[in-house]
Amino acid sequence: MAVPTYDEMGDPGMELVRVARERVGQDYDSSYAMTNPISLKDLSALAGGSAGGSGNSYPAINLLNPVGATFNLNRRPDGSNPLKMSEFFGYNQLLTRRVVRFAFSSTSSAACLVAMSSTYYYHDGSGTLPVGGDKMYTATTGTAVAAAGFYQLFDPDSGVSDGTWVEVLGGGGGTAGTVGNSGSC
Repeated sequence: MAVPTYDEMGDPGMELVRVARERVGQDYDSSYAMTNPISLKDLSALAGGSAGGSGNSYPAINLLNPVGATFNLNRRPDGSNPLKMSEFFGYNQLLTRRVVRFAFSSTSSAACLVAMSSTYYYHDGSGTLPVGGDKMYTATTGTAVAAAGFYQLFDPDSGVSDGTWVEVLGGGGGTAGTVGNSGSC
């Protein structure tokens, strides 16, 4: 499990040792034993390391996690002072983006009319194809979310439809690019 988001925590407090566990790739909720001391300077260093005096050497920050404009949307440290624990809300050291092929339309029925797709986007879900709650992006960096609308999904390798569509949400508040409804073509 990644570091919880502000909304998932309910109480905005988080533990330094648990963030350190996530940073070494061991999972925020694991019982992995960390070596003291733990330095926020080292946890926040984009290049990783232990120059701030930590008992652990941390890998580089996973830059696939975006930086939000407000503290409750941050997903990774920005590498500059002041250092803040709140920059770790939702951070995932092991985050990867998966490729997805799609056909886009403003309606699900029109998206389902396309027989094959060669257009690629990326998503942050754990499955081959995105599902509800995953975010879709126009590039592997995750800097721009997919436009709101309906997407018929295709196998990333073969380009053959899997017979489903997903609706990508628009709007603000962090929901833009998030997969909402889904259905069959």
